[in-house]
Amino acid sequence: MTFQKLFRITLIAIATVTVLPACTTFGTIAEDNSIESRVRTLTDAIEAKNQPAFIGVDSHNLYVLIYGQVPTQAVKNTVTNEVRDIPEIRKIFNELRVADPEKVSTMSDSWITTKVKSSLAAEKGLDSKRINVVTEAGEVFLMGLVTREEGDKAALVARNISGVKKVIKIFEYIN
Repeated sequence: MTFQKLFRITLIAIATVTVLPACTTFGTIAEDNSIESRVRTLTDAIEAKNQPAFIGVDSHNLYVLIYGQVPTQAVKNTVTNEVRDIPEIRKIFNELRVADPEKVSTMSDSWITTKVKSSLAAEKGLDSKRINVVTEAGEVFLMGLVTREEGDKAALVARNISGVKKVIKIFEYIN
């Protein structure tokens, strides 16, 4: 077996173990990727016309989180109105803030995300692979398909991380 083939098989195995438990099916994963791409196309155009702005998107199990900073409430509303027309989306969470993105530290947000993910992975009784973590301006967004107990435990873990200003649960509950 060649190195490339072994490497490819290893990557597929890792992706299956880490990504598949987070969604119901490969079809849902593909649909989430398609949704993210279509939302980014819409938001990139809005962002370009309304600087300074940063608009991020994450889709999980057809729930869409839109986060970042925009200059006005009108821009935030425009994003919601544009994205609303994508039929596959089950629910939109527009968590954009009216603020200047140049005043947000992406380095500290990355560090917070790393700490939250590590803490979730270390927490007994919690399947952290089913929880997606996004941090923006110190606000931690938790997405995933979990039980209510898991969601509450994950939020508690995240709240206790240094630098976290707020925890927003965007869970789909399975019980």
